[in-house]
Amino acid sequence: MAEEIRARLGATRGRTRITSIPGTRVFYKPSLGKVVFRPINVIRSSEHVVKINMQLEALRGRDEHPAKKCKGKPWREFISCLKDEMKRAIKKVK
Repeated sequence: MAEEIRARLGATRGRTRITSIPGTRVFYKPSLGKVVFRPINVIRSSEHVVKINMQLEALRGRDEHPAKKCKGKPWREFISCLKDEMKRAIKKVK
């Protein structure tokens, strides 16, 4: 099944955890202040998202990757840095 999902345009496999509800991932989201249920597989099929993923794939493993630039910072600073760096790294997609 995973191969079938991967074969679709821009499909990525979600991270799975064993949960009591099959096919879902359960976690607490502080920004919402509540528990969130998400499906275990994420299908990214829009051309917009695929183009963004290709831009990030081109930076993979290099020092220009946004995650590498922000590595080692405390969580709140890391998220803020990542947001700014992603805006710089992603070229306008139409």
